[in-house]
Amino acid sequence: MTTLSLLPAVLEVIRLLLIVAVAVAGLVGFLWANYKTWHSEYYLPGAALLALVVAAELHLVFEASLAISVVLGALPLLLAVLFKYAIRGRWMVPFLFAAPASVGVALLFLYPLVFEIYLSFHRLNLETLGDWIRTGAIDFTGFENFIEVLQVGSETKESFWIVTARTFAWTGINLVFHVFFGLVLALFLNQKIRGVGAYRTILMLPWAIPQLIAVLAWRGEFHSTFGYVNNLIRIVNDVFSFGVGEGRIAPLEWVGFRPQEWWTNPQALFASICIVNIWLGIPFMMMVSLSGLQSISKSYYEAASLDGASAWQRFRHITLPLLKPIMVPSMILGMIWTFNNVNVVYLMTAQRGGSEGADILVSDLYKQAFVYNRYSFSAAYAIVIFLILLVLTAVWMKSSRMTEDPGRN
Repeated sequence: MTTLSLLPAVLEVIRLLLIVAVAVAGLVGFLWANYKTWHSEYYLPGAALLALVVAAELHLVFEASLAISVVLGALPLLLAVLFKYAIRGRWMVPFLFAAPASVGVALLFLYPLVFEIYLSFHRLNLETLGDWIRTGAIDFTGFENFIEVLQVGSETKESFWIVTARTFAWTGINLVFHVFFGLVLALFLNQKIRGVGAYRTILMLPWAIPQLIAVLAWRGEFHSTFGYVNNLIRIVNDVFSFGVGEGRIAPLEWVGFRPQEWWTNPQALFASICIVNIWLGIPFMMMVSLSGLQSISKSYYEAASLDGASAWQRFRHITLPLLKPIMVPSMILGMIWTFNNVNVVYLMTAQRGGSEGADILVSDLYKQAFVYNRYSFSAAYAIVIFLILLVLTAVWMKSSRMTEDPGRN
């Protein structure tokens, strides 16, 4: 009977960890040396010599291409020019304070990212996991995992593009309802009404209740026979229905709501997940909007009232512009949270039929990693999701700045 040793795999992980630690420590030491020697007359010649040595070592020892060797070798010289003519010894004290912490930050955050990128270019799954544990080596596959992510079809039998479209729909629907109802409730709470503290406490309950408890409670309400949702739909349709000719019109059925099997119908399951997440997310936007409303000086509204502005004009030309600096960052946060909210989707679809028809990107990623054990594929999948979020955030921030200053290019 052979004994399976974890030592090769552990050594491989430690090796990568040491590479990251040495790289960060080397960078910190290199920057400190630049701070100490930038004013020397031999500084730039020494940097040029170092650049030449690095380029030659990359090309001759590590057999890198000439173009890559020249580009990477030129980095020390470019950094030296930056220190000599731009930085000129400034910000040395903040750098020295931040340098020790940067090593710890790198181990906590940079190393998982590097290991994720490392996995995405290799083949690690349930079949190759044993070989990796025994030998510490896995096959290099290049961009094969990224290409497979973008291809039609996967272990979940759903196209990446269909799941992406559903994720955008999920994010957009939730964000619109969060902002709209959050702002409406904030406007209500900003009025001088009796018992406003009690109203605020009640409306904050969805945010205060642990998400696990809230989602599990909601999941029971979507039971086809005993759930509150189907029974409420039946009651409303029975009480408020009316006849037209030989037919019968029920108000909720007219807009698409009818008693149904929420867990086995992918479209109904997706709608139920959206309902739960909307209920959970409204209090956050409500409190952000309320804090913004309370920071607006009453003098603006008094001056506008004296000028004869209506309530809608005051809201459009005073409230909305002054709320924008607060709402835009919170909407970006809400977009990222909703885009990555795997908890609600997983808890609502766990052990339910048809759940894969309601997956979003992060829940599909979770299944690829921990249900189908496709570790390298899921690493590439995670990087693709990160790039999508990065582009979305950059576009949103750019568009918000252009809206704030139309003359800006």
